[in-house]
Amino acid sequence: MSAVEADAAHAAMSDSGAQVILVCGAHPPVLAAFRREGDGLGSRVDIPGADGLVGAARDLAAALGLQADDPFSALDRLSVGAEAEFRDEFGQALHWDARNPGVVVRASDLVGAARRVAGDHASGLADARSLNARVQHTRRAVAATFASELASVVASAVESVGGKGSPGPVGVGGGAFGNARFNTELTRLVGPALSWSAVPEAFGRALGAVGVAEAGSQPGLALGPTFSEEDIKRTLDNCRLDYVYEPDWARLLARVSRMLAQGKVVGWFQGAMAFGPRALGTRSILGDPSNRYARQNLNEYLRGLPLDEPLPVILAPSLADRCFAGDFSSGRGVLDAEVRSEWRPSLAAALDWRQAVRVHGVSPPQASRLGDLLEVHYAATGTPGLIEANLAGPGEPVACTPRDAVRTVFSSAIDALVIGRFLLMKDYWLLRTQDK
Repeated sequence: MSAVEADAAHAAMSDSGAQVILVCGAHPPVLAAFRREGDGLGSRVDIPGADGLVGAARDLAAALGLQADDPFSALDRLSVGAEAEFRDEFGQALHWDARNPGVVVRASDLVGAARRVAGDHASGLADARSLNARVQHTRRAVAATFASELASVVASAVESVGGKGSPGPVGVGGGAFGNARFNTELTRLVGPALSWSAVPEAFGRALGAVGVAEAGSQPGLALGPTFSEEDIKRTLDNCRLDYVYEPDWARLLARVSRMLAQGKVVGWFQGAMAFGPRALGTRSILGDPSNRYARQNLNEYLRGLPLDEPLPVILAPSLADRCFAGDFSSGRGVLDAEVRSEWRPSLAAALDWRQAVRVHGVSPPQASRLGDLLEVHYAATGTPGLIEANLAGPGEPVACTPRDAVRTVFSSAIDALVIGRFLLMKDYWLLRTQDK
């Protein structure tokens, strides 16, 4: 099975109601459609212009001083903090041809448009470390414009392959759909007519190739190893660590909620390890977004990222529709959702410049324990969600085993670890004396 076919198979598994599948990505360059036929997929139909689109994206990424290996992702990350200011200039170089359905793109015109809008600062576009505020603003706005134009082209492709009145949503898969800015723009243009792959990144191809469905189907994304209480206790005792065992799950959740409300950063290790690059509630780092220092604690001290890097948020399932403006569905992949004004103080640390938060889904089925914590925390504090990142240090793989979790916590700025029903804190005095 080819990589593109695996992407399409995974998208089809992610929603059995999707009769049409659209795949878009840079590895390999592709914009192609498949139709469901019985229990499988029909032949691949390539949409003209995919090679030129990816090639132009690579040229633009290189012109902006970015790694061009995955240009869609690199440009999407650079776009944080900027708006699509140059759509008129870019629309001439990148657009959808409705008469002969396909993508029209000219790499030289795309890079040329970027240099024209930069004006006297064009020579500095490739300098990612430039201290010139105008240069950095232009770099980000160019990237944001490309993400917006890419979304416009893919929205036209969705309409072309899905057709008017197509039964069910159009399933989408491939690396392009792992980018939040692009997904947000695409959702704005297409609305609820899309169904995202559970893991659109290259990791998800493995699921498509072997026929494993997404969270919400069996066996879900909790495909990794799980550990018994005996396994966990053996590891903690072997590490000579002081811990508390709490057999009452409700008492443990209440205590964790209090720690989060106090501004502590908590490691969360529960159940089987989930598959994919994003935290899905089983191996996570949690923080309270209402805390004024949460952004510094998570991005600067823990993740080693710029302060303006979006903080992923997971919300209690019962609150998503109430917190977000517009129509929001947890099945829409990774995107930035605008927060209603009355909820913004509770999510202040995670808000971006548009008063939106980056959402990677609400509590998935395999993370029911995290769902319990979200509900308990909301009842106790009024905060509808938590910041959630992977349980990993900067540049490190996600913790898989209890020993990995201990190593990650005690070598980073995490204050406490909840592993099964065991609770560890770096401050031993608080561990033993804090109100239980």
